[in-house]
Amino acid sequence: ERDNHPGVPIPKSILSRPGALLVIAARTGQERANARLAAMGLNVRMCGVLNLLADEGALSQHEIGSMLNIDRTTMVELIDELEKAGIVRREANPRDRRSHLIKLTAEGRAKQRRAMKAFDDAADEFFSPLNAGERQALAGMLRRLLTPPDHPLKKSSP
Repeated sequence: ERDNHPGVPIPKSILSRPGALLVIAARTGQERANARLAAMGLNVRMCGVLNLLADEGALSQHEIGSMLNIDRTTMVELIDELEKAGIVRREANPRDRRSHLIKLTAEGRAKQRRAMKAFDDAADEFFSPLNAGERQALAGMLRRLLTPPDHPLKKSSP
């Protein structure tokens, strides 16, 4: 017997296992975001790269991969695809001749803003069963799970 969230079958055996539920929830949310981003020729990983570049400016592929926990081969493929679409460009890195800096193009900045809106809409849809207070509480709990004990976020979270 299964307990079902619309479109997401949850085996009864994991209903009381928060780790397994978290994995299913993350996968489901990512699938919804990917469905919305696909219309723009993007996916969640690409959106992550665009958001990081929008926040941080130019970064090397290695820096992006480290920050987003994306392996080297996948990073090369992502950047190649984004560059081919005119969303990012590679430039010589003045600090390291062996690497390139990745920068958003003007088109990339516009696409990043549209992608962020699509991503936020997918998140709003996914989290719609929760009220604002529940969403805030969930975000706080997840931050506590994901930050080291001595991190300032941990100390300021309830």
